[in-house]
Amino acid sequence: MTDTKNLYDVSENNGTQSSTYVFISRGDINIIKAVAYDYIQELDGQPLYNFGFGDYNIERDEIMDSSDSNNGDVYRVFYTVLSTVPKFFESNPRAVIAVQGSDHSEAFSDSCKQTCKKKCVDECKNINRRIRTYRNFVDKNYEVLSANYKFWGGIRGKNGVEIHDDYVVGMAYDIVFCKKL
Repeated sequence: MTDTKNLYDVSENNGTQSSTYVFISRGDINIIKAVAYDYIQELDGQPLYNFGFGDYNIERDEIMDSSDSNNGDVYRVFYTVLSTVPKFFESNPRAVIAVQGSDHSEAFSDSCKQTCKKKCVDECKNINRRIRTYRNFVDKNYEVLSANYKFWGGIRGKNGVEIHDDYVVGMAYDIVFCKKL
């Protein structure tokens, strides 16, 4: 599914509550990127980890998950990020990953509208863009992926997240959950 020769080299750091994978995006400029899997809580007796990704700020030891670096290597970065999933599950075979975008909140929408070139009026067109990217990947590759992974989705509501038992291709989930079979 992915051309492993076209992935960036990734360094891995596993802790007790998180795992971080770091690589350098070598596009128009060199940008340090990081993927983090941070423990949140138990979910049905299994450890639940939040999946985070973004530019890595060394000075603050922080992942800036709202940045859009547009470095000219989007596919290579995307597939490098995805390549960390099986690596994470090798070290954490019982884990469940929760994937959601940092662009899902009303605060994101308000901030985006201030500088957006799309001139959104009623609703921000960039909201949930990141989770749509991951959902589209799962949708397109569901048959192959479901041989090794179980997926289910969640939708945010007034009373929290409503979790659906099985992933339905084409459904507009706010959160995608994944575990290794």
